[in-house]
Amino acid sequence: MNKVAEITIYFWIIKICATTLGETAGDLLYMTLDIGYGPSSLILIGLFLITLIWQLLAKRFNPYCIGQ
Repeated sequence: MNKVAEITIYFWIIKICATTLGETAGDLLYMTLDIGYGPSSLILIGLFLITLIWQLLAKRFNPYCIGQ
């Protein structure tokens, strides 16, 4: 009943990519689309909370893998 991913080199690669994509999404919403800092933050926090709740309610760890 383990919901935690094993920490390997793949973990760190995904972590770096996620951080980079988060920064890019923030810049896209805030600067490029001129939505504003507050609304951009709320949108990204909302997406995070939706995926967090989805994972916490899961009966087992469900990594999203393209091609499966």
